[in-house]
Amino acid sequence: MAPAVVTQLPPPTSAKPVAPIPAPKGPVEQIIDQAETLYAAGMKDYNDGDLDKARGEFDQAVALLLQSEPGINSDTRLAAEFDRLVENIYGVEVAAAEHGDTLSAHKYEPTPIESFADLTFPVDPNVKARVQEEIRSVHSDLPLVTNDLVDGVITYFQGRGRGFIDKVLKRKVLYQKMISEEMEKQGLPQDLIYLAAGESGFNPFAISRKRCVGIWQFGLATGEIYGLRKNRWVDEREDPVKSTQAAARTLKDLYQTFGDWYLAMAAYDSGPGTVQRAVERTGYADFWKPRELRALPGETQNYVPIFIAIAIIAKDPKAYGFDPVVEDPPRPDRVTVSVPTDLRLVAELIGHPVDDLIQLNPSLLRWTTPANDPKFVLYLPPGAGQTYEKAIASIPPEKRIWWRTHTVESGETVTSVASKYHLSAGAVAAANQLDRGSELEQGSRLVLPLPSGSEESLVRVHERGVRRLQYYKVRPGDTEVVKTCARKDPAGLCLGWSEPLPTAPRACRPVARWQFRPKETGGKTQVHGACHARFADNCQTFFECGRTPLIEVRKPQPPHGALGRRSAELGSLLMPIFPPHHAP
Repeated sequence: MAPAVVTQLPPPTSAKPVAPIPAPKGPVEQIIDQAETLYAAGMKDYNDGDLDKARGEFDQAVALLLQSEPGINSDTRLAAEFDRLVENIYGVEVAAAEHGDTLSAHKYEPTPIESFADLTFPVDPNVKARVQEEIRSVHSDLPLVTNDLVDGVITYFQGRGRGFIDKVLKRKVLYQKMISEEMEKQGLPQDLIYLAAGESGFNPFAISRKRCVGIWQFGLATGEIYGLRKNRWVDEREDPVKSTQAAARTLKDLYQTFGDWYLAMAAYDSGPGTVQRAVERTGYADFWKPRELRALPGETQNYVPIFIAIAIIAKDPKAYGFDPVVEDPPRPDRVTVSVPTDLRLVAELIGHPVDDLIQLNPSLLRWTTPANDPKFVLYLPPGAGQTYEKAIASIPPEKRIWWRTHTVESGETVTSVASKYHLSAGAVAAANQLDRGSELEQGSRLVLPLPSGSEESLVRVHERGVRRLQYYKVRPGDTEVVKTCARKDPAGLCLGWSEPLPTAPRACRPVARWQFRPKETGGKTQVHGACHARFADNCQTFFECGRTPLIEVRKPQPPHGALGRRSAELGSLLMPIFPPHHAP
């Protein structure tokens, strides 16, 4: 008897719970979300070291809230978001400035290759004849050729472009040995050095429209592929040594791909994909035919002729009317800096302008050496290495961001120096292993144990945290602000002063933020005496002070002054209050 077939019925279905459809966000929530998105993008760029972009995104977030409807004065949610963002943003900015997160701006220059891109290069027959004659005696480990294109560029360099060649010849001696050694190490032609001349004029602060930087003009993506880091501390694309190592590897890879140095150079300029497509489209695996057929980008069409022209002139400058530069400068000293150290302190210790250190260390984006690299190599002027090593030993590692030095003048004593910097004589004596009554030799250097701020602030150098600030909301009757420096500037220029609180046009909501921008004069920090108000929207001035100020608010009688009348119209004016131990 066949077994019965049992049909298993499916269990009764039960209705699945339906997820509730979220209610659409109202206009206020959408505005807050947009502001938070801008703030988050700003924080990401801040942590990545792009302070300019971060500052723009922070300003957009604040402006969005200020321009919103119904407005921060009418909606408590918008007001709370505004207060929170302002507190965090200004905390970031003060934190950045206080701990060296803003180096004096690099003197960036446009790249020469871009300035030549739209030029035409007519040939001077006399130059053409001279080049034909000279090229026979020029030795090169690359196939230097001459034609109307090359001769035209040489003609230009002898006329309107003469200043560029003068700069190339002067700067070349700074990097020639280093580049030559790296090319030899990689088994590459020595004359590839002239590629850097066309790319940047040997200027580590050259920058292209595509944001490529350094003497070899690396973009971010290619730089990362070849091991060049960019973070909040350094941009190694601007490091002449590391970027040369990366450029040598890049050129070696490109030559292995194309088997032709001119095509490899073209690929270095416009990318290997661009050159490969030009070769495939024209059927010619050399540079000159795709150029003739305009299969390459405009800039790349002139790239190789410019390189050849520079190489021909640089190999025999006198033949083309240029003064040869025979100076062979000594190489800079190298020291390993294991803890964050302020460049201004280093400059004082070795007796050189801080600009010398910036020029020797173009990859640094901050006033301080990196906190995340205990093996960071700092370049110093030739002969300054031993002086630095001996002098830095007297500065405790944890104080190398804060402490400074003083050059003793005639008649000064430990007590008078201490008084000048508002320090105790005992502290100055102890820092220099002296007695209070010790005689000081004119011209000697005293270590100044300047206050180092809070330990929380110091840790922030490593953790990149956001410091919370306190704010005072200006109320009716508050008509004057007294700004008192947390401590005087070493030059004694930071004095207390008072001014009326700023007013603004009716349409502007005032948002005051305090920034301090030291003025550099001969390597010494001085203080800007003026402060200006910053208002949101179309009123884009802002407070500038040499040192972080303390803020006290006076309430004179009668209580209905100008600000008292305007405060009802404009709302609260936020004033950050910095406790004394937070001053830089």
